[in-house]
Amino acid sequence: MKKRLIALLLALTMAGAMLAGCGGGDNQSGGDSQASGGDTQTTEPAGSGSQATEPAPAPSDIDYKSFTIDPSQIPQEKLDTTLYLAVSIRGLENPYIATINDGMHMFAEYLDSIGQKYEMQVLDSQGDSAKEVDNMRQFAAKASGNAIAYSDPNEDAIAYSLAEAMAESGGYLGTAWNKPADVGPSDLNPNWVIHTSPDNVINGYNIAKALFDSMGGKGKIFVCQGLLGNTAANDRYAGLQKALEEYPDIEVAADDTANWNTDEALALVETWLTQTPDVGGVWCANDNMATGALQALDAAGLKGKVGVVGIDANTDIVEAVRDGYATATVSSNGYLQGGYTLAICYAAWAGLIDVEALPAEYREFATPALLIDSPEVAEDYLTNPPTFDFSQIYWCKAD
Repeated sequence: MKKRLIALLLALTMAGAMLAGCGGGDNQSGGDSQASGGDTQTTEPAGSGSQATEPAPAPSDIDYKSFTIDPSQIPQEKLDTTLYLAVSIRGLENPYIATINDGMHMFAEYLDSIGQKYEMQVLDSQGDSAKEVDNMRQFAAKASGNAIAYSDPNEDAIAYSLAEAMAESGGYLGTAWNKPADVGPSDLNPNWVIHTSPDNVINGYNIAKALFDSMGGKGKIFVCQGLLGNTAANDRYAGLQKALEEYPDIEVAADDTANWNTDEALALVETWLTQTPDVGGVWCANDNMATGALQALDAAGLKGKVGVVGIDANTDIVEAVRDGYATATVSSNGYLQGGYTLAICYAAWAGLIDVEALPAEYREFATPALLIDSPEVAEDYLTNPPTFDFSQIYWCKAD
């Protein structure tokens, strides 16, 4: 760069011309900034003649929390290109996962508002990890790099493989919930953009505490764990263990995995009730299993008498909290997770942010969750659907 600068100054001196600005555009994200050392760069926006502007801020100076997509900064070529967006999930029959798909549709409405061409697709693996990776590879290849996607890896071991499948064709991926602790987005720049998850340890702890308090701090409980080896399941269970340490008079009478499944939880709780009919509560790692627990309690004439907690804010469980049949659930906000993951990946694809320049806390971060533990909170959740401004891409980051 130093040689180029010397050559430029020499040429300008010899020509006797006026010094003009050099450099790229005024990119809010700082992704195109190449300033280094003590060099001073000015910018000349297209169509502005010789008018100079302030240099783009260095990545370290950018307020990413307040970053807002400016449609006027999106190249028309990008807007006219068909962008393929997808959510990679395990079956829309799960009410929580269905909200992730809803989040994609909400984000698509935002794309409509700014004139972006796009096509949407659901990549349904039905819980098959190999299929999930293959789905992603085929989707990315079809899009030839013009692809963005949200993925909830079926198990943590395939998170990198999913990102790699996207990277092979040049698209952009955001993952949620599951990944190994020793790998992350920075291992596959720039295509693995972000990894997010609510704080599952806190969520598992909070529903346990709500359950134990409803039992007066003593009694027997059943535990329905999620899919073993799944990061979210492990962390929620760790939260339960933390709460149990604080409530020494709570006894775990039975503990097994129901694999996130309603029917498996129903069968487990039915069996456990024959052995421990005086149970005081059922802790479930998600709401699908809480539904099965409520069905078993209902059949035994114990619905509303035995506390039940879960996570995901499935409509039937939120209604049960409202009606006094369940104790608590947590909204992980699938709408937000699906929509904002795609929004951040869109900003990367459109060239509005430089993924590799993002601070680490904007590559991996927690998303907000809501504890629903009273009829009033449940009613408010049911009657006030969420709305989002997807131009503010990092609004989804929990403080």
